[in-house]
This record gives sequence, C-alpha cells and structure tokens, in this order.
Amino acid sequence: MRSSIRYIIFPGLIALVIFYLTCIIDVDSIPVPKKVFQYDKLVHFAMFFALSAAVFVDYYLKHKGKPNGYRWLLFGLVIPVIYGGLIEVAQENFFARSGDLYDFIADAMGSMSATIIALFYVYVRPKK
Repeated sequence: MRSSIRYIIFPGLIALVIFYLTCIIDVDSIPVPKKVFQYDKLVHFAMFFALSAAVFVDYYLKHKGKPNGYRWLLFGLVIPVIYGGLIEVAQENFFARSGDLYDFIADAMGSMSATIIALFYVYVRPKK
C-alpha cells in the first residue's frame, strides 16, 4: 500500500503543477519578457513529457522492471493525453484563458515522445 501511494503522489503532483500553470495562473501576471512566450508549445511538450516520464518510471519501478504493457500505456500515454485535452477544454470554457488545439498537440507529442523512449528502454534495448 505504501509503495502505491508513493507511485501515485509523484505523478499526481506533476499533474497538479501542470494544471496550475496551464489553467489557473493568468499568463499576463507572469513577469517574464514576452520573447519567452514564443516557446509556449515547447513548454507544453516538456510538461507532458515530464508527466508521462514520471508515470513510466514510477510504474516500471513499482513492478520491478516488468510492467504490464497495456496498463503502462494507459497510465503513461492515454490518460495524460486525455488530461491535456481536458485542460484545453477547461481553459476555453471555465478560465480566463483560451484553449488551443496546438497546445493539445504539443501535450500529446510530449507524452508520445516519453512513451517511445520508455518502450525502447524496456522492449528494444539489449538486456544485460
């Protein structure tokens, strides 16, 4: 039970930070030069790469290097992509921000990139 909480809390905290940064905080209130915001899609990519990578690593460690492939993909890819889509819908409908299809695409690409790396690490790389 204790390990389950550990492996749920870390990805959960990352998800809460992503939710805060992408939904609640007003972009205009961030004291950063406007030049930085041209990297918005890269930031979305990085946040969802980190979220999926945290899920993959934690799930991998919890299952001692033998993750259930379908559950691993569900928790590390499918749920984060759905989460990214829901964030964009929430931004458009409930917060003072606009939802953006390209932000969602960047979110999905970040999660997919982490998935490709995780799958390569577990199933393709040579075993020692």
